[in-house]
Amino acid sequence: MTKHFLLTFSLLFLGGCHPLTKLAQPTQAPQPNCFLPETALNQFLEDEHQFITANTAQQKLILDASKDSLERQANILSITRNKATLEQSLPLFAQIPLLPNKSCTADRYLYLRFRQVQANLAALEEKDFITARLNTAKLTIEKQQQQIDALTQIEQAITRQREEP
Repeated sequence: MTKHFLLTFSLLFLGGCHPLTKLAQPTQAPQPNCFLPETALNQFLEDEHQFITANTAQQKLILDASKDSLERQANILSITRNKATLEQSLPLFAQIPLLPNKSCTADRYLYLRFRQVQANLAALEEKDFITARLNTAKLTIEKQQQQIDALTQIEQAITRQREEP
């Protein structure tokens, strides 16, 4: 047992005497000039939370308070599901020179919100188109049902005339 202990201790001692090679430090890419500071992301998330949990009157107040900042206003308008409000946010997003790379988190967040607004508007337009087609189909079905009813009445009248002596 003592031999094993001495052997293990001497191996560890000798193994620890090798000089460590200096690991190459990865060079960091220069940080791009982000349009928004990183702290803006916290403000956007806080604004969203307040807006989502607020009642309608409070939401109007929050929206009015956000008008001092183009970025905050665009972000809050992008939360809603109202087509008109989403459309209002598009020109606001277009005015913000965002740099949507991974190192600019606030810029990227707003850029992704912008893309989400575009996707939501496209989905709403598709829904409107499908609803219009559905309404057209319902009118066509109703018109065809009236024609079927009219033909049924004519058939019944002809049948009655044949049965009369």
